Amino acid sequence: MDNTLPEPFAALADLEAEATIEQAQRLTAALNAVPDLQRWLRVQRQRTVRGLLDSGRDRDELAPYLEVSPQRVSDIASGHTRHKGSRKTA
Repeated sequence: MDNTLPEPFAALADLEAEATIEQAQRLTAALNAVPDLQRWLRVQRQRTVRGLLDSGRDRDELAPYLEVSPQRVSDIASGHTRHKGSRKTA
């Protein structure tokens, strides 16, 4: 699995100190790509939590560090996502 930060976020590491049009463009692209960053972060968190559980850590032990319930630790390791807001019913 590739652990590099997805574009356009990786390009932000070398932003110039002086304000430029290119800097504004890159920041706008980064803001527009926040969903990509969130997906990347979820995958990295899932991989890390799964690795910790596989190495013998207990979900009850991890839950306080992640500020979630033990069940949510299991959900994260399984790749289940949580959607905020009300759920639509049929």
